[in-house]
Amino acid sequence: GFLGPCQSRLFFASLGVMASSLAASALTKVRTATLRNGFTGFCSRRGLVQSGVAKLEPPQYAKVPILQENSAELMADMPELVLAGRAAGTSSAKTNPYLGLPMDQAGEGKQAEVAAASEVAMPETRFAELDNGVRIAAVDRQGLCSSIGLFVHTGSRYLTAETASFAHMLELMAFRSSAHLSHLRTLKTLEQLGAAASCRVGREDILYQMDVLREYVPVALPLMLANLTCPSVLPEEVEEAHGHVMEVQASLEENPEGLVVELLHIAAYNGNTLGHPLYADEKDLPSFTAEKLRAFTQRECTPERIILVGVNVDFNELCKWTARSFAEHGHLMRKPEGRDMTPAIYTGGELRIERPNPLCHLMLGWEVAGGWNGKWLAAVTVLQMFLGGGGSFSTGGPGKGMHTRLYTEVLNRHGWVESCQASTVMYVDSGLFTVYATLVPHHAGDFITVLARIFEGITRISDVELLRAKNALKSSIHMNLEMRAVMMEDIGRQLILSGKVGTAQEFGRMVDAVTQEDLVETLRHCLQSSPSVVSYGAIDRVPTHEQIKQKFATVLRPQPK
Repeated sequence: GFLGPCQSRLFFASLGVMASSLAASALTKVRTATLRNGFTGFCSRRGLVQSGVAKLEPPQYAKVPILQENSAELMADMPELVLAGRAAGTSSAKTNPYLGLPMDQAGEGKQAEVAAASEVAMPETRFAELDNGVRIAAVDRQGLCSSIGLFVHTGSRYLTAETASFAHMLELMAFRSSAHLSHLRTLKTLEQLGAAASCRVGREDILYQMDVLREYVPVALPLMLANLTCPSVLPEEVEEAHGHVMEVQASLEENPEGLVVELLHIAAYNGNTLGHPLYADEKDLPSFTAEKLRAFTQRECTPERIILVGVNVDFNELCKWTARSFAEHGHLMRKPEGRDMTPAIYTGGELRIERPNPLCHLMLGWEVAGGWNGKWLAAVTVLQMFLGGGGSFSTGGPGKGMHTRLYTEVLNRHGWVESCQASTVMYVDSGLFTVYATLVPHHAGDFITVLARIFEGITRISDVELLRAKNALKSSIHMNLEMRAVMMEDIGRQLILSGKVGTAQEFGRMVDAVTQEDLVETLRHCLQSSPSVVSYGAIDRVPTHEQIKQKFATVLRPQPK
């Protein structure tokens, strides 16, 4: 998937993805999305017949009531915080039960607990729903550090062109003053907790994320939820955030890769849903006011659109403290009516931005109909992995994709190509299959010809190549899910995209079912859509949109019988 400034590098690393939306680095990145949700099989006969994520069972939610408790009970249940060390002459009221105990021995009374834990082969994800519609998902891998994520199912695709930037504005106001603490006290508290907090905005969701020691989750959770339950939205803080709007735009200009990803969406879905700008611009500043932000939060960040995901947290504890956080705010107890989602309409198109640059940055994209919930998900992700690619100065090594088609037939043969990478990005009802390249400007037309030849070569895939692509994809899924933050975001994004959560094993079975004929049929289907083209930098030798469209129109065209 593709993400933007302040977004963490999402796990979706290799498969078709949760996007924009599959992570918080400094700038937008082309994310290879990781595919995970089980298709039961593929039948090839006049196209793919795939079951996709539709065959997954929806989660079973335990009901969690929101109860009013007195403050004494809450404080008694809070963890002991010794953030700056105990004062001289004081001692903890509790004795350490593990003091002097060797590491190979269980504590007193813990033998049965240890034995039971050893029987659990794989931690399972558990789900709950509060009275007000807030959904909770948690998986406890017994790690010492927890990752918790607060997902809000809103974003630029659900807004109008005039209000699309409000989601980004909400990101810029993250972790500021609330009814609990001022902005300074919030930051100092997070610092004392040793917590890492961030926020990123996508086209279909907003994610507040926090990494903290698991014993401090009851303290950190209300601070994160305060972004939605009781933000102060002070005028002076809004004014300060105005300056960050232009900083983001300047960062995009300095990072052509991130900029062309954003522009590709605007070209591909011109004037609707996924084509709305993700980031606020200077023209949006007059609308960036405290009153409008409060109204946006109350209208869009409603309980039924909130999902809380925790990894390395106790499920019951997460449910208990989430319910307690919402119990303080009666205005968030209502369950508003759901909204109708306007379907994404793929248009295709072109955007050219000429800048003084020694290279030509060129990105081409085609629609993957149905997106995450469509029948092409598994095949297009395997196709992406098969094409692969990377940079011309890569040093190789396991998993670097040195045997992928874009490496062997583009980067290794044409010295004028600096980098070339295939990617996919998936949304609820549509997706994009893309190729991004940086190259010597006067070879821009040659690159289109070379890429068309590569696509034609999809009909000549050996069993070894197909198996290598599948294994690399499955390996990427499992390796990425070892990271708690990646697993947290993966669970949340799957719930946003389909309301279901598949396992790595289910996605593995889906990948195994893909055949060479499936890849050909999938690419042929994508190429039937009008291409989306974005060029940046030295672009005077880039062919016209019509020329590019005609070039790919004949690729993989079925031969008359």
